[in-house]
Formats: sequence, C-alpha cells, structure tokens
Amino acid sequence: MSKNFEIQELAIAITAKNLNPTVITPDFLKYTGIVPTDWELATEPVFNNVVVQIFYKSGVGIVAQPNNVTVVESIGAKQQAEIQIPKITHQLVEKLSQVEYQRVGINPRGFVVFNSDAEAYQYINGKLLVPGSWQEFEGAKVNAALQLSYPLKRGILNLSINQANVQFPDKVAAAILFSGNFNYSLSGNTAADKLQDLQQIITNWQVSVGTFQKLLVENFLTSSEAPKNISVFPPMAKN
Repeated sequence: MSKNFEIQELAIAITAKNLNPTVITPDFLKYTGIVPTDWELATEPVFNNVVVQIFYKSGVGIVAQPNNVTVVESIGAKQQAEIQIPKITHQLVEKLSQVEYQRVGINPRGFVVFNSDAEAYQYINGKLLVPGSWQEFEGAKVNAALQLSYPLKRGILNLSINQANVQFPDKVAAAILFSGNFNYSLSGNTAADKLQDLQQIITNWQVSVGTFQKLLVENFLTSSEAPKNISVFPPMAKN
C-alpha cells in the first residue's frame, strides 16, 4: 500500500426550501463577487429546469438542483490557504439569504493507492470483511463496498469505502476510495438562526475534515499503513 493518503475533493452541499437553481448563472456568480471576475469556465455550463452545472478551470464547480446546491473543489496538492470553497460558499449563501436553509453536508473524498488490483481487493475482502464462502459464487468473486454511518454529537458522519482505479498522467493505479459525508441539521428557531449556524459550520469545515482523517487513521489504516501526510488540515478540535 502507498503511504500517501490524499484528499482529492471537497464538497459542501446545502439543502434549502425555495431554492431556484436557474438564478445561478456565470454572470450572477461573477457580478455578485461570489467567484473572482478573472475565472475562466472549464466547460460550457449546463442549464435546464432540473440542474445547473458550472465548472471553472480553478477546479471549483457549482451544481444546483431544486432545493439543493453543491459547491465542489478539486484539492489535489493545494495548500489550505489556496482552497476556495469555504469563501465561495459563504458568499453564495449571503447572496441567496432569502431561501430557507435546512441542512448542510461537508463531504471530503480521498484515496489510498495500492500496488495492484489484487492488493486493493484484499484490503476490503480480507482486512475489512471476514473471509467466507459468500465472497465467491459460481467462480466469480464478489465486488464489495462498505457503507458506514456514525451518529456523532453534532451530526451524522457517513463513510463509503470502494475499490477504484485512479487515473494519473502516466498510469492507472489501483486504489481504495474513502468518501465522507457529514450531514448536519441546522440549529435555530428562525431562518436567521439557521443561516448563522450554516455559516458557522462552513467556517469550521477543517474540523469536519479533521474528524474524517482521524476516523481513517484510527480505524482503517493500521500503524504500518498510516500515511505520513494525512494531516493536510488541522485535526479535530477538542471540546
């Protein structure tokens, strides 16, 4: 197993009543200051009654559907100060303050690279799962994925573990993909209270990502496998 765990993507997904995705356009994002005016589109935007998709060459994308908007960013080798998604999400929420916000998800995703497909397969089916006859049927090996849920004090942490192939510039590598989802209900009795709570959760995004990393290090990566560079973001704050 490679000793490099990398968070490749971070997304902030927001659920809100009365959110009309068609109001979110490249001009709206630029002229309201949500995104920098010099950002270039990576692809032609998608606009219809069901979904709006806007992606920039900076690695940031905004996907909006009725009552839901997600801001996603490719992290890769970016330093913490270079990550744009919290600021952009803050600005977007401020400009759309008339909607009724309900929930927010902080969703980090990353992978660990293995030397072969066989090693990645063994990680799930030999290390995380108890081997048994159920893993093979009529000569075919089972393809397994895990869906786990942890009801934490502030919200629910969902974790998906899947075998995947990762495309690098010079090769395709076997990997295990770890996808986290912190599902937070917004606290407060009024729309203003919930908006304030939403902004606070966005501000503390590093805490959610640190909790995700802590879960992986303590439970899914043994001491000999633990990546040296897993603490890309600050660790979870102590109460």
